Amino acid sequence: MSDRARPLPPSGTGAAIGYVLANLTLIVAVIGLGISGLIWGRGTRQIAEAHGSSGRSYSRHWGIRVFSSCVVLSAATAWLAADRTAPPVLFGQAALRTLGAAALIGGVLHSRRRVLRLIAHVDRVVAGHYSAVAGQDPAWPLSPTPTSDDWNASQWDPDVLRDIEARRHRDRT
Repeated sequence: MSDRARPLPPSGTGAAIGYVLANLTLIVAVIGLGISGLIWGRGTRQIAEAHGSSGRSYSRHWGIRVFSSCVVLSAATAWLAADRTAPPVLFGQAALRTLGAAALIGGVLHSRRRVLRLIAHVDRVVAGHYSAVAGQDPAWPLSPTPTSDDWNASQWDPDVLRDIEARRHRDRT
């Protein structure tokens, strides 16, 4: 056999470089995940608040908690194991990380669906506004012909007046 066909010994510089690269990849992945989570949370909060709801309930979801728990349990499994390279330990860590990633993706999709429902609900309330993103039918049209009841101030209630004023201010911006 030639020298090229043999793998590097575990104590060689190749193993050390591989270890450093693996750790750098992990650090970059964690930082990237954190930054993307912050950007996603901020965007979700802004969309929800623009449609009249509290943004925090839409940007914080169960997927984040399950993902964090799975990552901590995976690290604890490696730390507590006598042989960290044993197949059951590695399989357990991989299973926990996969479960955590699936929960994070599921939580984001669930939160996305909730935001789209909020947008669809607001669009139905604000007549004549159609959102192709939410995928709903156009809201019911207002009657273009006013009736005498529309001008009867004694039938208006304060909530209706506030709604009319809010629409006036929103349409000006």
